[in-house]
Amino acid sequence: MRGTIEHPDGIYFGLADEIYRADPALGSSDHKMLAVAPEAYWYGSHFNLARPTDKDSAARAMGRAVHAAALEGNDAFRARFVRRPDDLERLTAKERAILAPRGEAVLPGEQYDRASMAAKMIRTHPDLANALDNGYPEVSAFWTVEVDGHPVRCKARYDFLKPRAIVDLKSVNPQKKPLPFKALCIRDIRSYRYGVQAAEYLEGRARFAGFIRAGMVEGDPDPEWLDELRKADGFAFVWIFWASDGPPLVWSGAMSPGNPLLEDGKSIVEQARRNFVNFRDRFGTDAAWIDFEPLAELTHDDFEAAYGRHF
Repeated sequence: MRGTIEHPDGIYFGLADEIYRADPALGSSDHKMLAVAPEAYWYGSHFNLARPTDKDSAARAMGRAVHAAALEGNDAFRARFVRRPDDLERLTAKERAILAPRGEAVLPGEQYDRASMAAKMIRTHPDLANALDNGYPEVSAFWTVEVDGHPVRCKARYDFLKPRAIVDLKSVNPQKKPLPFKALCIRDIRSYRYGVQAAEYLEGRARFAGFIRAGMVEGDPDPEWLDELRKADGFAFVWIFWASDGPPLVWSGAMSPGNPLLEDGKSIVEQARRNFVNFRDRFGTDAAWIDFEPLAELTHDDFEAAYGRHF
């Protein structure tokens, strides 16, 4: 397929985000889409050579800034992001070259300040004092599972990998709903099916000991730390939510292997992979995965299913 890069199974340190995204292996977003709408997955996937361009956004830019500041520190943040002066209404190419001579991203003052404040609040939270220490940011992994006799490649991009934890940063806007911040975060976990990500990422993490023993590691992590990663017999998926607007709030919650809340995520992952194999076998990869529904009389059950089901 055009514009794709397939990586052998293993752990990758220092892999650029765009190269990770170019690999057609199934990530957590792919799993969520495949479980409920395989046709939509195909349309946005690497199979569709006419897929829409994945456009950047202000929210994504600020998310990257928070990641840099919180996961890598202020030096990394300032090396890659520049604050646009408040009195500069329009950023011309000449002004961009002056402000960011090394190609840094230029953020509006409000976004730059927000990213810096969010990172500071995360770093100073008493329960998160060590959450972003003794680990590596933006670690990628690829692995293969078998579904009904067919290999299915999967991938994960760990925001921050520690021997006993996977730390993932999420943003939420507390100004949209008048609810306690914790409630908003938990609602987002359910609404956006973040449990699917937790289940898939923990599945990949469980393979790391075997990858390390087999030498399936790319990059240059500290050997002693890597051995600690290999020996860890327990680990959790930890969310850290930060407020993208309003008070600079932070909340964190975790799921560990064996947590019954992970079962819903696992079931969605399994359904997604079955759908992937089924639709790929039926339609191939070049044709759109359109499964026509038969004409039918609507019933109360149809409406109950559409409004009451949580995927």
